[in-house]
Amino acid sequence: MKPYLTALTPAARLTVWKALAIALAVAGLSAWRFTAAFPQLIEAGDGSGLRELVQTAGFHQIFGAGLVALCGVLALPGTERGAKTGYTLRRLPVEERVLTTLWGVQNTLVLLFYWASQIAVFLALAGWYLQSAPADTVTRQTLVLACYQTEFLHSLLPMADWPVLVRNVLGCAMLGMSAAAVPLHWRHGRKAFSALPLALASALAFPVPLDSLIPTLLQLAIVLAALLLILYGIWRWHVDET
Repeated sequence: MKPYLTALTPAARLTVWKALAIALAVAGLSAWRFTAAFPQLIEAGDGSGLRELVQTAGFHQIFGAGLVALCGVLALPGTERGAKTGYTLRRLPVEERVLTTLWGVQNTLVLLFYWASQIAVFLALAGWYLQSAPADTVTRQTLVLACYQTEFLHSLLPMADWPVLVRNVLGCAMLGMSAAAVPLHWRHGRKAFSALPLALASALAFPVPLDSLIPTLLQLAIVLAALLLILYGIWRWHVDET
């Protein structure tokens, strides 16, 4: 296992600080847009003010842009433009497919961190809103209502909606494996550009409304199928391999 950890270390060094930078940039931009829109929208009550703030601040668009940027960053260590992966693989006794899968697991953890960090940012901003808004415009149910009635917030913080929660976790695995698989194919001269299109599609399809079981299950099936196809592409034998 030590050779694999040695091979994964350069990738971790290249991606972790960039992932932190992207998460902080998304958090800062979200907070700035949220606080800038706050004075005009505090009059709305019964939770609608918080919902309107999230929509006006463009949380979905900011989150999606950060997700696409993060997936691009995660693909870099597997290319010769990032870490010297080809040299590392020739120097260490590692199996390329196993290493790529471990890279995918590492990427998945980074994406889960990104998701969790955005939940933390929203909860912090929502807490500030509940403290700052006039008392007659907020209730104990304001936060819950906003999460149930706003598609993006419902997907970001699904609460008891297990299909959405499972979709999000599998989506992180799909994007993480895709980011690891793309450079594997590049190193063998095969064209592969799935990571960024999948990230863009995931960002666009991320918001789902409450009580949308059939569309959510359809998305879940698509994500699972894509993940299995990516894993198949990593592990199947290619004619250019010896």
